[in-house]
Amino acid sequence: MKQNKVLIVILLLLLSFLASGACAQQKAIKILAIGNSFSQDAVEQYLYELANAEGIPVIIGNMYIAGCSLERHVKNARSNDSAYAYRKISLDGKKIEKKKMALGTVLADEEWDYVSLQQASPFSGMYETYETSLPELVEYVKVRLPKKAELMLHQTWAYAANATNTGFKNYGRDQLTMYHSIVKAVDKASKLTKIKMIIPTGTAIQNARTSFVGDHMNRDGYHLDLKIGRYTAACTWFEKIFERNVVGNPYYPEGMNYDQREVAQKAAHGAVLHPDRITELTELKEPAAKVNYDESKVPAYTLPDVLTLNNGQKVVTIKEWVKKRRPELIHLFETQMYGKAPAHPKDLHFRVLTEDKNALNGLATRREVAVYLTKDEKHYMTVLIYLPNQRQGAVPMFFGINFKGNHAIHPDEGITLPSEEKLLTYGRKYMFPRGNAASRWPVEMLMKHGYGLATFYRGDIDPDFDDAFRNGVHPLFYKKGQKRPADDEWGTLAAWAWGMSCVMDYFETDKDIDAKRVAIFGHSRLGKTTLWAGAIDPRFALVISNDSGCGGAALSRRKVGETVRAVNRQFTHWFCRNFWQYNDKEENLPVDQHELIALIAPRPVYIASAEEDCWADPRGEFLSGLYASPVYELFGLPGLPVKEMPAVNEPELSGTIGYHIRSGQHDINLYDWTQYVQFADKHLKKDN
Repeated sequence: MKQNKVLIVILLLLLSFLASGACAQQKAIKILAIGNSFSQDAVEQYLYELANAEGIPVIIGNMYIAGCSLERHVKNARSNDSAYAYRKISLDGKKIEKKKMALGTVLADEEWDYVSLQQASPFSGMYETYETSLPELVEYVKVRLPKKAELMLHQTWAYAANATNTGFKNYGRDQLTMYHSIVKAVDKASKLTKIKMIIPTGTAIQNARTSFVGDHMNRDGYHLDLKIGRYTAACTWFEKIFERNVVGNPYYPEGMNYDQREVAQKAAHGAVLHPDRITELTELKEPAAKVNYDESKVPAYTLPDVLTLNNGQKVVTIKEWVKKRRPELIHLFETQMYGKAPAHPKDLHFRVLTEDKNALNGLATRREVAVYLTKDEKHYMTVLIYLPNQRQGAVPMFFGINFKGNHAIHPDEGITLPSEEKLLTYGRKYMFPRGNAASRWPVEMLMKHGYGLATFYRGDIDPDFDDAFRNGVHPLFYKKGQKRPADDEWGTLAAWAWGMSCVMDYFETDKDIDAKRVAIFGHSRLGKTTLWAGAIDPRFALVISNDSGCGGAALSRRKVGETVRAVNRQFTHWFCRNFWQYNDKEENLPVDQHELIALIAPRPVYIASAEEDCWADPRGEFLSGLYASPVYELFGLPGLPVKEMPAVNEPELSGTIGYHIRSGQHDINLYDWTQYVQFADKHLKKDN
């Protein structure tokens, strides 16, 4: 009995420890704005969604009084006046409002991490109005906050040029005069009160006005437009607070088109980089052509013949393909699209960091391996590996890069969390919760089918944002005086593919992994990566592309959904700079994506699409497989054995090129994985 009580106590302590660890990992960031309708525009819409898209839990509050000035905030504080509407967005995204609330009450409502203060817009560029009221308000707020909390000044925006607001006369009814006055006043106020953090929303709005959107950021001349205006403000708050480049954040409001999203994100990013001056959005002076999803509007196009050499000679033998045509295509893709990557490091070496032979309740062995890129071991990938315990000899392996960190692919508590040092390397302040992406990684299912699984986090090679190629592996290979890759050198996608190839070097040393039966897979941008990795490294036995779109499996010349211009403008770091010359000029490309698929021959390749993922052009993905088939046939293999696109949820698995289009949206799910396992069973299992 005594032993049972001890066991119960130990169990309770363990559960308490695990629970506290989970809570610590998912601790919400709490943000409070003390403002007016301009803070409402900035934080009550879209900021929560932007954070949620990056796995950052947040609580957002806004102390609202229409037109409230710093002077009035101070008076309310002195009298503890219950004059505010307290609008609060909780962890689950629900918004509640409590009326007749006092400042002191709300400051005590949460342990706020960030609290912003701002002046009413008519006085926002008049420093003397800050000087008389802000210091007292700062002292009132500071003593009611945790020591770790950070105060912020919200730099608000100038009115539209045609605004009729009476406060506009304070600036001679001139927009730029008002903008520069706000920047100067807020900067001086920050020095006066020693507030270090300024949210440069005003600069972001002014940046956006240099784009094709023009002076249409406001709905009434001074409040922000409900979509692009408010979204631009929220993007600015997101990037400044979370220190995470907002360009590429997947969230944007329903009904917002691609061009507006790009303007908002880049305007915010420019403002955070240069908060006191306007960044001209020179590439966004004109909107891109309207996104086309209509098959009847696909332009006429002629694809390069996959079996014709650059000199016009036809390829008729396998030897001619291997010795002549394949090297030609690799060179063109390298120099015009993905960029040339360096050789593997001479100091590449490996170390097993952890191993648990009883993971997943005995189903698997979990192993974590460091793949070191440098002799000093400062630069490395952490590869997470699961191996089925029910195995005889070396096992075939599925291998892919993950979006959110190794710990996010499964709730397994044994997966090591990224260190604080690693998070800084990734450009992140907060990690995704454990198991956050588990729906995309059917670990147990793969183990039961006799496959291993390996993955590493993309940020271990190059974080997915444009930092002029200073934040990843690129600087390790710069020549003396080089600051960024040359125009024909590797972008981020090529770097990720290079990282996959480096990990393959490790697989060849692991007796539990059959390195001749490694299937690589990737979803979305990682699908683009995987196709390129499979093209350049013939050691990968099978290649899987899931919803990869432009620069992946979709034909560029169709100009459907994501186009070359769209991908280059939104994700400036993905491809080499030479690829930019084909923006809106896809017909000038010396290659197209059917030739990328063909480079994988004679190895099997699987292409998957989703019915509602029009952005990735499912038909264009199917056609790439179809037009790559002649190279497979040259090897005496069936390529894609059907000429017409299969019906939804009717996969075609009989050829060396497999394909399906499933119902649903842009994602990778169990349906997809079921087809991949069947396809791999056919091509990788030794008894087939």
